[in-house]
Amino acid sequence: MKYFIVILAAVVLAQAADDDYKLKTPEEFNAMARECHREFPFSKELQNQEDNLDFSDDETVRKYEVCFYRKLGILDADNNFNGDRLVKQFEAVLDVEGIEQKVNNCVDKNEQGRPVDEYVSRIQRCIDKTDIAPNLLKVIGKL
Repeated sequence: MKYFIVILAAVVLAQAADDDYKLKTPEEFNAMARECHREFPFSKELQNQEDNLDFSDDETVRKYEVCFYRKLGILDADNNFNGDRLVKQFEAVLDVEGIEQKVNNCVDKNEQGRPVDEYVSRIQRCIDKTDIAPNLLKVIGKL
C-alpha cells in the first residue's frame, strides 16, 4: 500500500509539473517568433524560404528554431524537447487529424547526441513534412 501511495504521488506531481504549461495564443506565438527573428535575423532568401516552409539547413535558422522552442516552453534548459507540450499547443489551435502521432513520429530523445540546434532542426524538418505546418500558418498568419 505504501508503494501505491508513493507511485500515485509521483504521478500526481508529474502531472502537476506539466500542467503549469500555458498554451500560447497566436498573438503570443507571433511575438515570440518576432523576438527570435530580432536575435537571429533572416536574410531575404531565408525569409522567402520561411514563407514557403522550405528551409535550407542554415545555422541562423537552426538558432532561430532553438530560440523559438525555448520561448514556447517546448525546449527546456537541459535541451529536452517536450513533444507532449507541442501536441497540446497544436491541438489547441489546429483542426488536423492525428497531431499526436505526427509529432511523436518526429520527436526523439536525441540519442545521437547531436548539438541542440541540429536536434531541434531535425524535429522541425520532420514536422514540416506533415500537414501541421501549413495549417499552423493559416492560424497564425505570416510573421
